Amino acid sequence: MKLNINSNTAQLYRWFYSTSVMPESLCPYFWKLALMWVFIIPYVILSLPIILMELTNTSDENSTGERAGFGFLIWLLLGMIICMLSYVGLIWVIPTKDSFFMFVLTIGSIGWAVGIIVGGIELFKVLIEKWENRGIKYDEDGYRIWNPEPKQDSIIVSFVKASYNKYCPKIDWNYNK
Repeated sequence: MKLNINSNTAQLYRWFYSTSVMPESLCPYFWKLALMWVFIIPYVILSLPIILMELTNTSDENSTGERAGFGFLIWLLLGMIICMLSYVGLIWVIPTKDSFFMFVLTIGSIGWAVGIIVGGIELFKVLIEKWENRGIKYDEDGYRIWNPEPKQDSIIVSFVKASYNKYCPKIDWNYNK
């Protein structure tokens, strides 16, 4: 089975398990991926401050303004998340007009709306780009040609076939784009 080493799943696998060595067999790779997808959200929530620190880690020291701005953005983000999660409180509490809880729900609604709209737009962009570039290659003159390579099964389909036939296929990692 050929898999791309630069695929999103492979990159996420290397980040989640903090390794650069990829498995050579589909069976352990599949089960580690399944476990990773189960625990990815709690892991990201637990390690969010460290992830944010890694994202901003540069060789130069940050200035006071950068640190203050980054701190303000973290607090703003945490406040927005709390407001967005306040909808869970609607199970136990009925909000009254002009209360603080109603204000928090309003801010949470704005956060959900902005998140859904921005997320939908970004997802739409990615899907359109993938749709436009599916199976298309260019020759040396710049003309589009059809990709003659056969379509490969997904990891899940390959694993189900391998489990049914009681074997574990070897993974050949493709290091090209």
